[in-house]
Amino acid sequence: MLRNLLQSLILLVVLFVSNSVEAQPYVLRNQKPYSWMIGVSWTAVDDDGRGLCQAFDVAETWNYEYFPTRIFVDKYLKYGLSVEFSAAYVTYRAGKLINDSINRSGIFLSMDLNCKYSFYPLISQKWLDPYVSLGIGNTQRTAIPQVSTITGNIALGVNLFFYRGLGVQLQTSGKIALSGGFFGEANYIQHNLGLVYKFNSGSRGRENFSNKRYKWTGKKVKYKGNKRGG
Repeated sequence: MLRNLLQSLILLVVLFVSNSVEAQPYVLRNQKPYSWMIGVSWTAVDDDGRGLCQAFDVAETWNYEYFPTRIFVDKYLKYGLSVEFSAAYVTYRAGKLINDSINRSGIFLSMDLNCKYSFYPLISQKWLDPYVSLGIGNTQRTAIPQVSTITGNIALGVNLFFYRGLGVQLQTSGKIALSGGFFGEANYIQHNLGLVYKFNSGSRGRENFSNKRYKWTGKKVKYKGNKRGG
């Protein structure tokens, strides 16, 4: 069920992005969709050691909790770029496939610092915010020999806003170990599905009260009466 939901959401995002992207590079100069964004999400870690093979084998390879275990804070910069810090927690339980073994269990902790690029300024549908990100992180896993791993991160995701600044986030990340071989057993995939809230910057829609048309507030109004007859 979870696999079908994720596949349906990904297909929906691809269709809307392909139909909504417009050639509007000038918008990037002034568009600032938010100042800060925060969120919580459910996290599933695919750490079977097989790369992208059987990527949606939820029952056998995904490790997750039944409550949100990831938090993140995102600071928007400009021109579609932002910086994000996130932290996630998952329990590895015996019976799941962990690096070709089903007898491993332990704790998973990750902290990541990513630079994101959002396609939001180029899209006419303002509830749709697809993005890509690159970054670096540190992962602690007591279930594998390489307990502490520095990773290079690459992610694809989308925010779907449905009520003001509140929305849903769907993201998939590839975490590549920066030691022990490029395709070593320390690599894994992380999926996130959760809620986000963005705080508006206030830079859009703000009136400039220094404009001349507002100067009447500091001037006396001169009444010109009817000059006829006197």
